[in-house]
Amino acid sequence: MSEEEISLAGGRITSGVVRLGDTVRRPIRGDPTCAHGLLTHLEEQGFDGSPRLLGIDEQNREIMTYLPGDVPSDLGHFADFQLAAAGALLRRFHDATANFTEVRERNAEVMCHNDWAPTNAVFCDGVPYGMVDFDTIAPGLRLWDLGYSAFTWLDLGNPDYTGDEQVRRLSVLADGYGLANCSAAQIAGYAVARQTALAVSGRVQGKKEMVDWAASAASWTVLNVTERISPTGYDLRFTV
Repeated sequence: MSEEEISLAGGRITSGVVRLGDTVRRPIRGDPTCAHGLLTHLEEQGFDGSPRLLGIDEQNREIMTYLPGDVPSDLGHFADFQLAAAGALLRRFHDATANFTEVRERNAEVMCHNDWAPTNAVFCDGVPYGMVDFDTIAPGLRLWDLGYSAFTWLDLGNPDYTGDEQVRRLSVLADGYGLANCSAAQIAGYAVARQTALAVSGRVQGKKEMVDWAASAASWTVLNVTERISPTGYDLRFTV
């Protein structure tokens, strides 16, 4: 093969991921059956925000279409139009997965990406339009996914923002997603749940830095966001 493999940078790239021409080659880790089935399903549904699965190469790597653009290397500040676009893309992804086989079998709402963060987004002209890395997908609740997305896209827990500003930005993300009968308090509640779950996961894995970051972020979110907008608690019921 005459084309040169180019190691991909940006995001939190899985080791060994390369670009080859207009394709991406990605090592397979674990059982890819569900992820491959979902990518095929998304293509059948006309969802254009994910790469297309083209097959497996001779080195047992996934072959996927390359999505041109930029991938942030870490969390950062994102403008309102970017938050709205991130919410809208997640909504389209969820809607496209609602009739996926595994969702129906598990009696779930949708397939959750479970890591919809800026580091798994492809940007073009500053707008997130592509979604990559489907290693953590699982059936679940829309708000479970949206809570994690709020955590990462808004950088909830970062004291550089005021509580009032983060409440406002939560509304921007929610409006982009197009929630019905859902408040910023609900999203923040699920964000705290995801932050706490990440801290627990980090503790199990012995990753102290992860534990400290996630636990601190959860405490900040409770004190500066959830208690500000819903001091008597928040209702986690959700209607699309």
